[in-house]
Amino acid sequence: MADFVVRVASPRPASVVFARLVDWDAHSAAIPFTVLHHEGAATLGQRFVARTGLGRLGFDDPMRVDLLRPPAGDRPGDVSGQVEVTKTGRVLRGSVRWTVTPLPAGAEVEWRQRLVVGWLPRFLDPVVGLVGRAAYGAGLRRLLA
Repeated sequence: MADFVVRVASPRPASVVFARLVDWDAHSAAIPFTVLHHEGAATLGQRFVARTGLGRLGFDDPMRVDLLRPPAGDRPGDVSGQVEVTKTGRVLRGSVRWTVTPLPAGAEVEWRQRLVVGWLPRFLDPVVGLVGRAAYGAGLRRLLA
């Protein structure tokens, strides 16, 4: 299992950043070759599928929202917002937990991910972590731009 953390600061308020992170259509727009298929706005227990691929080549990444707590406010010291999503697929498994913390001038996102690529041997987990950190970091920055 590859574990990695990505931290990204945004000049936007925590409530705005949180709303952007739970806008599944925004993820589809920000992440190349990936479309999230979902019904409605993010809710606790919601299931959705990210389809990544090009043409017929690709895979489904089914997920479930296990925690959904918006930030209590936009001021430093206010309780951070958190979301936890579990990846339940055959190709990708694991979990993602992101925290949105209010800062004096915006917010910080901490994205923690545990990722298992089903067909890769475990000795490649460090490589998966490096690639995951780079790919998810780039996607997160595009999502918050």
